[in-house]
Amino acid sequence: MLTRSEAVPVGAEALEFWRISRGIPQYGVDIRERDLAQETGQDQALNFTKGCYIGQEIVERIRSRGQVHRRFTGFDFGGNVIAPAKFDVEGRTVAEVTTSATVPLPADARNLGLGYVRNEAVSQDSTIDLNGSSVKVVALPFQI
Repeated sequence: MLTRSEAVPVGAEALEFWRISRGIPQYGVDIRERDLAQETGQDQALNFTKGCYIGQEIVERIRSRGQVHRRFTGFDFGGNVIAPAKFDVEGRTVAEVTTSATVPLPADARNLGLGYVRNEAVSQDSTIDLNGSSVKVVALPFQI
């Protein structure tokens, strides 16, 4: 066992904080069946030389045209954590928070989240308004 080699068990909560801070999506939470492979940022999981498979046409169409309208990203909520939800503007979903938590760090704690944002919804300074809260959209993994 690892504990015999002086490894210390950290528990599920610490593992979840690590997953969020590294920007690793969880299947069933951050990646669902309706999400397009290229939106999720998991390009290492795609194989364009494999033979036929379910979903091949849409995956190849996105690769050849080079565009998706939303992307998996990190959210830095600042002072208040925002619960997972979809956020609409004029009837159109502009962002979706799929995971959120207050992640403890050695010096302090940060309110972070994972989810999707429409490319055109992010302002020049990488912020987005989610129901009155100004949220910073950041590249993954988080710089901690």
